[in-house]
Amino acid sequence: LFQCKRLGETCHKTIFDRCCGNDVCQLKGLSGKCVRCLGAGDRCLKNRDCCKGKCHLFKCKHT
Repeated sequence: LFQCKRLGETCHKTIFDRCCGNDVCQLKGLSGKCVRCLGAGDRCLKNRDCCKGKCHLFKCKHT
């Protein structure tokens, strides 16, 4: 019903406006863009969302 967004496309981290596959929505304010993974300091929900594989207290960590 709702088509997923590809890398670089605008997303909002909702089921209606999500990224395809394992890509994640890197939010900046209320909207964002689809990326492969989130960098240190970005808001996350799961370890796999982060490039370094560590999500702690909803933020990606360096290690």
